[in-house]
Amino acid sequence: MMEALWSFLSGAENSTPVACRGSRDLSAGALRAAALSLAEDLRKNEGAVFLYCEDAANFTAGLIGALICGRDILLPAHSAPAYLAEIGAKRQNLVSDLSTLDGMHVSVAEDGDAGALPAIPDGRIGFFTSGTSGDPKLCMKAMTQLSAEVAVLENLWGTPVGAVVGTVSHQHIYGLLFRVLWPLASGSVFFSRIHETWESVAESIGEHGTVISSPAHLGRIPPAVRLRHKPAFIFSSGGPLTPQAAQGALAQFGCLPTEVLGSTETGGVAWRRQVEPGEAWTPLPRVEVSADADGALTVLSPFTGSSVPVPMGDAVEFLEDGRFRLKGRLDRIVKVEGKRVSLPRVEEALRALPQVEDVAVTDLPDRGGALGAIVVLTGEGQAALSACGSFRYSRDLRAALRRRLEPMELPRFWRFVDEVPQNSQGKRIASVMRSLFRSPELPQIESENREGDKVEFDLLLQPDLRWFEGHFPDQPILPGVAQLHIASVLAERVWGIEFPGHDMSRVKFRRVMQPGERVSLSLVRRERRLDFQYVSGGEIVASGTVRGLE
Repeated sequence: MMEALWSFLSGAENSTPVACRGSRDLSAGALRAAALSLAEDLRKNEGAVFLYCEDAANFTAGLIGALICGRDILLPAHSAPAYLAEIGAKRQNLVSDLSTLDGMHVSVAEDGDAGALPAIPDGRIGFFTSGTSGDPKLCMKAMTQLSAEVAVLENLWGTPVGAVVGTVSHQHIYGLLFRVLWPLASGSVFFSRIHETWESVAESIGEHGTVISSPAHLGRIPPAVRLRHKPAFIFSSGGPLTPQAAQGALAQFGCLPTEVLGSTETGGVAWRRQVEPGEAWTPLPRVEVSADADGALTVLSPFTGSSVPVPMGDAVEFLEDGRFRLKGRLDRIVKVEGKRVSLPRVEEALRALPQVEDVAVTDLPDRGGALGAIVVLTGEGQAALSACGSFRYSRDLRAALRRRLEPMELPRFWRFVDEVPQNSQGKRIASVMRSLFRSPELPQIESENREGDKVEFDLLLQPDLRWFEGHFPDQPILPGVAQLHIASVLAERVWGIEFPGHDMSRVKFRRVMQPGERVSLSLVRRERRLDFQYVSGGEIVASGTVRGLE
């Protein structure tokens, strides 16, 4: 099986193209030469090799060179120095094509000759995944597992006829399998550089080309982009495509994406094309799927490296024809007010609203475990948001959800965004989503006018101000202590004065200030005293004097 993976590259004529870098072909001889050269350098030391390359041809040479030497290969997800240090990548064990990284260098020249490769032994590759927490997690795979999966791809979808274009990284298992190993084993040409934009894909794709992409890219195709040639296939993995994204790709590119379900741990599991929204999944050849005692999808295949079924954590519903539908993550259960809440259930309820296009819900541990909703609105929803503002509109959505959800299931915090944040593999990382809910302590300053000992600020009391939290849940107001705090912080910022806060006079709070309100704050510095005044709509809503300034 391993022989089949490398037989084309090993036996191809020196001039046979195997990859394309821009407009230039890279030959089998040049790639073999780079791999053999690196192998000579690697024989000088031992231990696992960290391999990070931005160019897929360079990466392939590095992979083969390390395998020839019998070394384990670990694939960093990115090249940030702090991240590389965190996972243990150092100068003496790092191979890269980046001049900015200190380690061994690998590069496939545009010309080069080398004989057949020596026998390439089975080896192990480690992928660093982020899971949902964002912390690096190492998953080791045998090359025989990857080779078995490549054989299934060839069996199911044949040999890529045109060149393979990718918007995803080969440093992850999906990109490695579909963008590099499958075309390499089939004798097809792959583009060595990642295509970051659809405009770049449009310039590069040739006849019968194959596009290896993801939900992150397919969900944001610019309306004006058209491909010169209709792709033979568009593949997507990393998470289910929305029906809108699937049909959008079909409308613009004339090709309905083939979605592949899987994970680093399981390898490929199933595939589908969303002819109809919510199309069921068909298991890949040689993959057995079942449900465990908790109703979670489990996988048994040559790709897992396990002799027992591997759980995926998704609730599953099986159809009579052997296909299945996913019913949400079973491991996304959190406790709110002491009761178990299913985040997928809350997301499903939100997606059912006509004004919601996409949503992600997360718990917020630093806010007592309350729920936060990150929402992408339809055109109808955007119009309503613009008309009434985010605070009132979020309350409208909460009211709509009360027909279906219990009180503890209702999100308390809301963010309205153009797209739900996800990484390059289409995963939604809990730590990233939670970071959207960090609350500012100061209002948004829209303008500032300073003249001597007087300064005026035009402020927007944005709904996510920390002071509105819990004061009061159904009708938040800006408390008096917050108004004093905002005045003191801005006075210190302007004049560098300290605000003791224990000697105040004539302090009056005439009416409440609420989320979304615009107010002006004037500060006047006098000898050892500060006068402050909040005005909204021409009306003084709060004022006072603080004495004893330092």
